[in-house]
Amino acid sequence: MKSTCPIYILLLLSLTLVNCRESGTKQRSSDTVNMHFEDVDNFWRAYEQIKTIKSHAERSKIIQEEYINKSSHGLKLLIEKDKLTAADYATFLKDTVFFNSIKKVTLEAKNDTTEIRQNLRSFETLYPKATFNDIYFVIGQFKRAGTVIDSTMIIELEKNARSSYTASAFLYDEDQLNNLNDFESLIPLVVHEQVHINQKNINTRDLLSKSICEGAADFLMHLQTGQFPSATRETYTYGEAHEAELWVKFLGDLDINYKYIKTDWFYNYDRNDIPPDLGYYIGFKICEKFYNESEDKVKAIQFMLDVSNSEKLLELSNYNGGLQKTSARH
Repeated sequence: MKSTCPIYILLLLSLTLVNCRESGTKQRSSDTVNMHFEDVDNFWRAYEQIKTIKSHAERSKIIQEEYINKSSHGLKLLIEKDKLTAADYATFLKDTVFFNSIKKVTLEAKNDTTEIRQNLRSFETLYPKATFNDIYFVIGQFKRAGTVIDSTMIIELEKNARSSYTASAFLYDEDQLNNLNDFESLIPLVVHEQVHINQKNINTRDLLSKSICEGAADFLMHLQTGQFPSATRETYTYGEAHEAELWVKFLGDLDINYKYIKTDWFYNYDRNDIPPDLGYYIGFKICEKFYNESEDKVKAIQFMLDVSNSEKLLELSNYNGGLQKTSARH
C-alpha cells in the first residue's frame, strides 16, 4: 500500500491538471476576442490596383498575390469552404459601381468594434457559460453574410454594407440590392454567429433540428439586441402574418426527407412567392415559447444550444403555431 498511494495521488493530480487545462482552453471571455480587419485592408489595396486593368489574367494575378496569398486564418477557412478563386474575384470586381459604393462602409466597420464588444459582453451576461473566439472580417464572394467554420466567426462585409449609396452595374438588380444587409445589421449578425459558436451538434440535415439551430441563433440575437438583420425582416413580418398556416405546413413536412422540402424553408433566395428562410422563423417561435415558459433562463439557453435536444425542446415549448388546440405531434 505504501508504494501504490503516491502513484494514485500523482494520477489524481495529473487528471486534475488536465481537466483544468481543458476547461481553460475551452472557454474564452468576450474581452479576449480579437477582431481582424487585415483582409479588408488587403482587399481594397488589391482593388485599387486592378480596377482599371482590362486583362482578366493580370487582375487574377494581383488578387492572388495581394489578397488570397495574404489571407488571415479566417479567410483561409472561407476560401477552402467556398472554393473561392482569384479568377472569380477578378470577374466580380468588374462591377466597379458596386464596389466603389460599398468601400467606405466596409472600411468604417473598424469603428464599430466598441459596440460589437459591448454586445458580446452583454451576451456573456445573458449566458455566463458562453465561450468566444476571434472574429474575422473579410470580403468574400456573396455566398453568405456570416458563418462559423471550425469555431471561427467570419463576417463577409460585402453582404453587410448596403447604404443609400449602394448601386450595381450588373451584379445585382434593385430587388437583389435590397436583400443585402445594411450596415446597421452588423451587430445582430455578429451576435447570431456568436450563438452558433456556442451551439453543439449543429451539423444537422433534418427540418426540425435545422430550424432550431437557426431559430435559436435568431432568438438569442433578438433577445440580446432587439434587432433583426435587415435582410431577414421581411421573413419575420411574413411569418407573423401567416404563423398558423406555416405551422401546419411545417408539421406536415417534418417526416419528409429534408432534401425534398429544403427550398420551402431555407436558402430559397430565388423564390418570389415567399420570403426566404422561413425555417428560421418557425425555429425562433419554438425557442421563444420555450424560453418564456422556462423559470431558469440560463438552463433554458444551455438546453436550447444543444441542437440534439430539438425534439424535446419542441415538446416542452408547447408551441402550436398560435392554433387553439395543441398539435397531436406534441
